Amino acid sequence: MDVANIEVDAPPSRVWDLVTDIAGYHRFSPENTAGHWTGGEPVTVGATFTGGNRHGAIRWTTHCTVVDVVPGERFSFESDEPKARWTYEVQPTDSGSRITETREIYGTPAWYVRLIQRSRLIGSNRDALMQQGMHDTLTAMKRYLEKGA
Repeated sequence: MDVANIEVDAPPSRVWDLVTDIAGYHRFSPENTAGHWTGGEPVTVGATFTGGNRHGAIRWTTHCTVVDVVPGERFSFESDEPKARWTYEVQPTDSGSRITETREIYGTPAWYVRLIQRSRLIGSNRDALMQQGMHDTLTAMKRYLEKGA
């Protein structure tokens, strides 16, 4: 499991709005380019969405399902390829909020995903790249939240 967290000078309600805005992830993530709700009520268990992604010349779409929601505290979704659960947790602190992002990989990726991973077209050390990407995402969220945008 990969974990990254950061403290921000922003109230939990504002952080919650940001981490559940899948259409806005592209503003912070080094790989995400788009997000669109495709079914169900957004930010509820069972809702579905697609995410556009890019690494260099490689582009792909993930299909995701929301699997856990504790309003104001935890938002989790699972992606189809590779099979992963992404979770954002928001906790109040004395000066604002702590955001924790986790990524849990499970199952064996489909043959075509393994082929692309081995090709190094999406990075030679995908796990290290993803950990750095999580850190970069949270750092960008912090900048945005603390600017008062």
